[in-house]
Amino acid sequence: MIKLILVILFTSLAVILGPLLADSQGFVHIATNSKIIETSITTAIVIYILSVFIIFAVYAILKKIYLVPKGTLRAFKLRANKKKLSQQDEAEIYFEQGEYEKALSLFKHINSIKKMSEKSLLTAAQCAFHIGLYDYTRQALDEAEKRGKNVKLAAEVIRARLNLDIGNPKASLEFLEATKGNISNASVLRMFVKCYSELGLTDKIVAMSKELVNNKVLSDEEARKYYLKNIQEKLSKASTIDEVDNCFKDLTKYDKKEPKIISAFIYKMIKLGDVNHAKTLSLSLLKQDPDPFFLDSVSTWEIAIPDVLVSLKKYAAKNMITTQVNLPLLKAMANLEYKSGLLRDALADYKQALSIEQSPDLYIRVGTILTGLQNYPEATEYFARANSLYSEEKSLALVSK
Repeated sequence: MIKLILVILFTSLAVILGPLLADSQGFVHIATNSKIIETSITTAIVIYILSVFIIFAVYAILKKIYLVPKGTLRAFKLRANKKKLSQQDEAEIYFEQGEYEKALSLFKHINSIKKMSEKSLLTAAQCAFHIGLYDYTRQALDEAEKRGKNVKLAAEVIRARLNLDIGNPKASLEFLEATKGNISNASVLRMFVKCYSELGLTDKIVAMSKELVNNKVLSDEEARKYYLKNIQEKLSKASTIDEVDNCFKDLTKYDKKEPKIISAFIYKMIKLGDVNHAKTLSLSLLKQDPDPFFLDSVSTWEIAIPDVLVSLKKYAAKNMITTQVNLPLLKAMANLEYKSGLLRDALADYKQALSIEQSPDLYIRVGTILTGLQNYPEATEYFARANSLYSEEKSLALVSK
């Protein structure tokens, strides 16, 4: 540009100053082999100026023409990339909206599986899965796994999620475990919890409960529920005293004093015949005021432990001056009295309990004791009342249990 300005400047000076410096207007003769061209200096200068402009114009045009292929290629590439990005964004939107067929069609239109980006492969695989194209799903995920460690882990997680969606927690868990702990975000941990829960592996959830709470997958209360559920499952499955003892050893120091938990252990010990251990734990709990959970458990015992009955009667005698009747205590004492053969004592306690709560279970227990005392007419009345209550509960039930 600077060169052009200088040429124009000097040429203009020549046009203006040339005639002023000359005595008269001169002529220019241009001779060739066959022709002689004669023109004035001014005309020659004008032609010269026009020639300069034409040369620069032609040069600029040629330069542009020379650079067109490179520039055009770049322009087309940019346009194609923008178009691809636009279509990919559109495909992602369709995927989020659940329009899996449209999303997959766009992904296929943009590129083949071999040329797809990692993100497109993972999303396209999920689209294909949801519309039943399982072969395409496998191909896309297999291709994704070749793209590096991180993409392979992501593909494993997607395989796990898809299997979980179709109700196959076992296969899902296999893929999750294949990640070997390299991914531990909240989303993956939730899948672990769901798999373990559906497969009945509560102990696995308990084992990782600290990590689950730290990642806010479970609250402290939810983790506690899984912990208690695990204890309950172990106790239910236990068939020997050793299994019960091993389960008891796994309890925390706090839980070994928790009445609700210990009551369950005592019940299981009695059922398996370990009465001595059951008695020791029971008397330990009775050093303080009897807990309602423990008393409810005692009311269902299949045998009587005399020392426990004595302890309960002592507690009842101490509290006779209170106006409030302890219903769980009455039911617990009545059950132990009945199991000990003290039918009249049991009858008195059950009838007192009936004055507080009219339940079919209590009517049946009173009827059973009256039958043992050979008072059949009264026993029949109590059995009839129990049956009437059962029928009433069934007729008035609005929600199935």
